[in-house]
Amino acid sequence: MDDIQLGQTLLVNPNVPFEKISAALMQLGWQQQQTAQSPLLENEPEFSSWSWQGHKPFVIYSFNPVVNMRVLDVATLPPVMRGAIATHVPLMDDDAVASLFSSESARERLLALWATKETERLDLIDDAARLQQDIEPAISDQAKEVHTRLEQINQAREEMLTNLRIMAEAAPQLIRLLPKPETLAQLKPTREDLVELFDENLLPAASKAVDAIYKKRLRVSIEHNTAIDVFAAPAGLFRWQNMLSEKFPGGYRDIAGWMNPQHIWMGWTLTTPEGGTVRYDGLVWVNGNWRWLPKIYRYLAPYLMEEPKAYAGSH
Repeated sequence: MDDIQLGQTLLVNPNVPFEKISAALMQLGWQQQQTAQSPLLENEPEFSSWSWQGHKPFVIYSFNPVVNMRVLDVATLPPVMRGAIATHVPLMDDDAVASLFSSESARERLLALWATKETERLDLIDDAARLQQDIEPAISDQAKEVHTRLEQINQAREEMLTNLRIMAEAAPQLIRLLPKPETLAQLKPTREDLVELFDENLLPAASKAVDAIYKKRLRVSIEHNTAIDVFAAPAGLFRWQNMLSEKFPGGYRDIAGWMNPQHIWMGWTLTTPEGGTVRYDGLVWVNGNWRWLPKIYRYLAPYLMEEPKAYAGSH
């Protein structure tokens, strides 16, 4: 599977024991931090975690012995790290989970429900609804709970899309002012802004990046009849590929684990009447002000790769 396609949650093949998962991660350079003691099944802890050279990012493992569901939370990992894990640890793909809904085994149908909830698979909401009529009362009850949860997630996403659309509709007015030097000067982030936007220990690298960006004398040219198409996403959505994150440069995926997930970032495309297009990104609302950090990932991603201690984070 393409690294960029891997989500925040990896479902490990249920037949792969913890011992092999742990060995594979340590072979890749991950250091085990803690493991649950006195597991229900021998040598199968319900919880474990690993760090990268003692710091962020982290891999968090959980195990549900009822259905042998093994989950790796990799939300803070850049795509290349997720890809390395997927190469060394056998995973359940999307089709495998979907097929379990029709299994004759009650245990596998239950696994399908819990795996769907864990990975927030909205595409399987109808399958969860169907299992509300399952002949097994336990599965029927769980199906109702999972279906309700998926509906809540779907509603929350629809509300978020509405809010993002409102913000995006207001952005062109500011974007048309970017050619003015006085506007650009007001968009330079402060130290407080950077602490709010990124893990605090990235402040030295982020500060240097901002200085380098603004020393280049940013230039934006917008003709009177240029069309502006704005797109937006909370930084938390940069952690996996989705309909919003895929509109942004892929570099945001590499630093997403070190970004405050709550802040909304914007990008936009300028299209001239002749059909020429230019894309920009990095506009963000923070501490009551608009700030601009175009292509900030070009500065922070190399820093994170070269300085493992920078992985220790606060968000």
